[in-house]
Amino acid sequence: MAKTDEVLFELSRTITDFIQSIGSFQHKDKTYNLIDNYAASKPMECGVCGNYPIFDVSIIRSENGNRLSVGNECIDRIANHNISDWFKTYRKKRENILDNRKYIDGLSKILSAYMQNSLSPQIPSEDIEKLRDTLIQMSNGLNPGIEQKQHADSYIN
Repeated sequence: MAKTDEVLFELSRTITDFIQSIGSFQHKDKTYNLIDNYAASKPMECGVCGNYPIFDVSIIRSENGNRLSVGNECIDRIANHNISDWFKTYRKKRENILDNRKYIDGLSKILSAYMQNSLSPQIPSEDIEKLRDTLIQMSNGLNPGIEQKQHADSYIN
């Protein structure tokens, strides 16, 4: 079963796949590629339109190595992809995984012990299925419902 660090590692691997899926695009008769995206700690200016402040920044690089820091509206427009929404969703999933660290790690331990038959008689199989579904949901960056958290808490605590 996955622990929080493993879940975060798997989530971070999706960034590379997504960036590669964008491919190259044209801006001012030059070919660019998306190379990074981050949440800036201080306000920045968009290198395409001059908009200030931007906090969600995409870094694009031209074929001759020039880099531009680009805001959400411009990156979506010039790359003709919904890049900003993808990264917003990514950040939200990451935040949810971190917020649910206690549950992910706790449920991973419980389910691992169950699979090793050390908890078989103590936890009914229907509860195991619910706990497994909750872990999968949280590992996918989704928040559990109140009942799911209460159910998990009853076994973790």
